[in-house]
Order: sequence, then structure tokens, then C-alpha cells
Amino acid sequence: MSYAYRVAYTPEARADLIKLGEQLAKTVSAAISAEIAPAPYGGLSVPRPMGGGEWDRTALVAMSAVRYVVSDGEGVDPPTITIVRVINRGAS
Repeated sequence: MSYAYRVAYTPEARADLIKLGEQLAKTVSAAISAEIAPAPYGGLSVPRPMGGGEWDRTALVAMSAVRYVVSDGEGVDPPTITIVRVINRGAS
């Protein structure tokens, strides 16, 4: 089944992006839209280490670790990917 996922960001994820600086934040956001949004269970995505289930995932995107939750069960319209955290080791 193919979904058109909506991407949302928690306040913590927005703060993480701000810490990256404008240019890198744009790059990471664009990569999230290009790599995670079309197929949140594919690519470099894995269920979150230490549990959380298939819906709670991490992925490597534009050299950043992205933690996100997928909400696409029955009755969820539109299906949503909520970005929980964005971690970039190069950010100060």
C-alpha cells in the first residue's frame, strides 16, 4: 500500500535543526522529505535500537541521525511521520 505521508516536527526536532544552522538545516529537511517521507520503513531506516517497535524508527539522513515515529494505522488520515530528534555530531 502506498501512502502520501505528511511530515511533522516536534519542538525538540525543530530546536535540533536550528542548532545545525540555516544551510545544514535546509539540507537535512530536504533529505528527510526526499528519503524518509516516500518510504519511512525502507532505505537506511531501522526500528529504534533498544525497542520502540516498527513505528518508532531511526535513519541516517544527510549525515544526521533522525529519530521519527510513523503513524499510518487504520483511520490515520493523512499518514504522518513525526520527526522526534535530529542529531548531527558536527553541530556545535
